[in-house]
Amino acid sequence: MDISLSASDLVHLFVDELRLCKVAAGEDVLVFTDPAFPHAAYPPAAFAAAKVLGANPYILVANSEDSFASHLCRSAWRSAQMVLGMSTVPRGIGSWMYTDACNDALAAGARVLMVQEPLGPLRRMKPDPAVMRRTLAGAQRMEKAREMRVASRAGSDFTLRKDGRKGAGQWGVADAPGRWDHWPSGLVGCAPLEDSAEGRYVIAPGDVLLGQWRFAMSEIEMTLHEGRITEIRGGPDATLLRDYLASFDDPDAFRLSHAGWGTDHRADWRQLGMDSESFYGSVMVSLGRNLFDAPAPHCGLGGANASPAHYDICCRGASLWLDDDLIVDDGRLVPADLR
Repeated sequence: MDISLSASDLVHLFVDELRLCKVAAGEDVLVFTDPAFPHAAYPPAAFAAAKVLGANPYILVANSEDSFASHLCRSAWRSAQMVLGMSTVPRGIGSWMYTDACNDALAAGARVLMVQEPLGPLRRMKPDPAVMRRTLAGAQRMEKAREMRVASRAGSDFTLRKDGRKGAGQWGVADAPGRWDHWPSGLVGCAPLEDSAEGRYVIAPGDVLLGQWRFAMSEIEMTLHEGRITEIRGGPDATLLRDYLASFDDPDAFRLSHAGWGTDHRADWRQLGMDSESFYGSVMVSLGRNLFDAPAPHCGLGGANASPAHYDICCRGASLWLDDDLIVDDGRLVPADLR
């Protein structure tokens, strides 16, 4: 189908989203993309939506191997009031959200929104007041906590310290200066202290190895000590994970990156991507890079791991405690304000 027809059909969807992000007349809106981005209709639809709202939209197309290190790229991001990131670059570190260009833009007060999921999840998980409410309440609880514990039916039992680290929430809207978000999403997270993880982390068949974009088919058991994975045991999936992390030739690839739980009741476990991270009552504990910060409340990670690796893992059937409070009980959110 003609890309112009596809884009025109999406304009109303992007108008609704940009209104939630408080895009106003006269603002500079940067749509950032690259030739390998799989949803070619998104950038022109976002451009048209920004025009409808009276903003000044621009589209910047990076080459497919861009590292985001160029002065032009970083200056463009830092100069916009709103950035829509529709890009698959740079490779390896998980996302452009972990780059200096993104961090600089947020520090300068830009609102930054990631948009790269397929159309089905965009429509199904449009920003929702119930998701926003429970996610913000969860981020506030996370902010106050000092320790997190994760246990599961599969055999996980480990602790993480987060003293002084922020609690972050994603609900699909970047509506305040210095706020980053991802449309669609619904999750609470934090970057634990990089040397704090202790215990046993077990991935069961059917859990999501989002770092390699697939479901686990065999068990993976990891031993955690002083923040690092010291041993990975199991079958074929354990070998693939071990080989992937080792390929970066960086010991910090084996450290935990961020941890938290999903808050969106509309997420579908069968769909890999933000459905996996947002699935209501799931627990995500990820590996590698976490250099991502933002000045807006309950946003960003504030971690210190500069590893080039990043690997998200999402599990069902897990429980999570903040200090002594049970937050997720075998996939069920317990506190009334988080349901």
